[in-house]
Amino acid sequence: MEQAQPQDFVGTWRLVEYTFHHEDGTVERPWGEDVTGYLLYTPQGYMSANLSPARRNWRFRRARLKAEVPAAEEGGLARLARRGVPRDYIAYSGRFELKDGMIIHHVEVSLFPHWVGLPQHRYYEFCENQLTLRTSSINSGRDRVVAQLRWQRVD
Repeated sequence: MEQAQPQDFVGTWRLVEYTFHHEDGTVERPWGEDVTGYLLYTPQGYMSANLSPARRNWRFRRARLKAEVPAAEEGGLARLARRGVPRDYIAYSGRFELKDGMIIHHVEVSLFPHWVGLPQHRYYEFCENQLTLRTSSINSGRDRVVAQLRWQRVD
């Protein structure tokens, strides 16, 4: 596969799928089937990503909160959801570069303070008007997963 160029990424991308690929072969949709978000790349070399479950997925998100925070009472669920426990919104931006077949997002601002100053490496693949980004294998606590995000170019 030929190395992509920065201009191949430039533009606006809409999130169409967010999945976790577990080492045992199972595929999980941590935010359900319906996701929303945008990924922007500028000609000046900056990027910005904002993504979350779609608003109409609140019932799914609420069930997930209850499952992951079993001691939470009804009144506390809204507070937990606003705090992002568990992670149900991702936002960060900064410069980007291509290197060694990967796109590297150099995080300058993020909803997650521990991401600031750290590069986010992503494997990429283009297929027609879609861009797929994948993380390296990540320890999820119970096994290892690869997070995969599929984006559709916005005309």
